[in-house]
Parts: sequence; structure tokens; C-alpha cells
Amino acid sequence: MFTSLCWVSHPHEWQPLFRRWAAAYPERTTLHRWEQYGGSAVVGLTLGSAARWEEAAFRLLVTVPHGHEPAPTAAIVDVAAQLLTRTHLDGRPSTTVPRDLLLSRSLITFLPDTNSQGRSRSPERCWDGHGYDNDAFLKWAFGVAGDGSRFGRYPEWRHADHDPERVGIVYEEIERGLYVEPNTSRRSTHSMAIDELFERYRYTHMLDMHQHEGDEAALLPSNYEDSGAAVQAEIDGWARILIDAWAAAGAEPRPEPAVPYRGQPRHEFFRDFWAGRCPGMKRLVSEVRNNRHVRTGAHTPMQHQFTMAQTALSATLGLGLVD
Repeated sequence: MFTSLCWVSHPHEWQPLFRRWAAAYPERTTLHRWEQYGGSAVVGLTLGSAARWEEAAFRLLVTVPHGHEPAPTAAIVDVAAQLLTRTHLDGRPSTTVPRDLLLSRSLITFLPDTNSQGRSRSPERCWDGHGYDNDAFLKWAFGVAGDGSRFGRYPEWRHADHDPERVGIVYEEIERGLYVEPNTSRRSTHSMAIDELFERYRYTHMLDMHQHEGDEAALLPSNYEDSGAAVQAEIDGWARILIDAWAAAGAEPRPEPAVPYRGQPRHEFFRDFWAGRCPGMKRLVSEVRNNRHVRTGAHTPMQHQFTMAQTALSATLGLGLVD
């Protein structure tokens, strides 16, 4: 049963936990840190033996790049707590995560928030639809233009060129007045962390965790159609595992996985971001509901967000238990 004590989403709430666990479990954790412009830092934690990473057949990188999507952050930190302490963050014993078997066979890196700078500017710990319709929410996410409309979405942009009324929390400032979106600009901390960690651990899989204002969905990588049939089949199977898990948890997920933004400029942004990097690593994007449902207007309670984000993560971790 979920309790709100399991929800930590702002950096000051969960980063001290990662530092504490790294100190308490030095044999099975490695702490990672990247400084951001302005004084924030991105923090990550690898579980498993870093000294023998190549012995782990399943090596998973889990990331959350967007400041307005806090549920995956909360889900990741609670799963990390279960794997290291055998309890949820609220102190309840963990009964669902096979800790010893998973850690003996896998290496897992958690990056619960790769733009702590943006998340720190968020006025809410959870966007559950109360107080913000989707337009107001998305103006916090992407910003407010000088004319009061929602600001645009760009891989990189300069304040001097746009002069927005408010900078959205999705963006990271990498130098004075220069902003980037973490998962479409190679100049972001998100991008640098991926490159550094892949060079170190050579991940087999990456789950990029997101939220949107629609039904739960498994989204295929931008280069899916360039992959061979065997890789496509494996990614399809992984996506089906998530879809079935969400349905079993009470959601109404999209019934089939899809390549997002096909034929749109944003698809090309993703293709450019991933071109030539992380060879052999299979990728999948999870989307769980945020704020208000785009069709029905229904609010999305914290419990639903947390449960569905943790369902996607737990289902993915299950790949590490398959012989």
C-alpha cells in the first residue's frame, strides 16, 4: 500500500538518501555526481559490484530528464531503498523486490533527476491536477513567452533571443542565458552523464522514465526502425511486459507501443541526440499519467502516479531475473 512518505521528488528530499546509502553500503553502491551551472548537482547511484560490472549480464540505466515529471523520481528512490534496506521509504518491509537475486545478477544505475536545477524551481512536489489545469501546468513545464502564451520547445535557446516571462522547469541553464532541454541537447548534464556512465558500464538496457497527460504508454526508441528484427523483437517484448503490468495494476495503458513524434521535427531531435552513441544498448521510454487527463480532465492522484511509475520500473527490473 502506498503512503505519501514514499514520495520524494525534489533534490533536497532524496539526494541526501543517496549519499547516506553510498556511505552505508560501499560494497554494493557507487555514488555519481555532476555539477550544474548555478550550483545544483545531478546525483546518481549504481547498485551492484562496480569492480565486476562485466560479469552482470543485465546492466540497466534508469533516467528521469524532465523537471515537471516527478513521479518516476519518487518511484526510483523508493525502489533503491527496497534494494538496499529491504524497506520502503515509509519503513514498511519490502515484499515485492527480489533484492538478493537481482543484485547478484545485475548492475543498475539510478539517475532519478538529471536536471536538478529545473526540478528545484518547481512549485509542486506532485502535479495531481489540483490548482492547475493542463495549460497552467504546461506553462510551468515549458515556460511563459513574453506575450503570455506557452513558451516553445527547443533543444537549445538563448534568453536574449526570446526574452520569456518565465523559464520553464524542463530547461537546464548550462551557461548564463543559454538553456537546453536535457533529452534533446547533447550539451545537457543528462547527456554528459549518459556518455560517462555508458563508457564505464556498457549498459545492456536503458529505461527513460517520463510522464504525460494521457494514458500509460511504452514508447519505442527513435531509431527503432533502423534496428534489426531480433533487437526489435526484444524491445517489443519489453514494451509488452510494461503494458501488461500497468493493466494488471489497474491502469488503461495504450494497447501497443509506438515511436513517438514520428514524422515531426521532435523525432529528428531524438534521432540526432542518439546518433552514434551507446552501441548495443536497448532503450525504452515509459510514460505515466501526470496532472489532468488530456481527454477526460480527471485529476491524477499521487498514488496512481507513484504506483504506475514503480510498476514500469519493477517490470523492467524483472528482465534481470530471466535466464
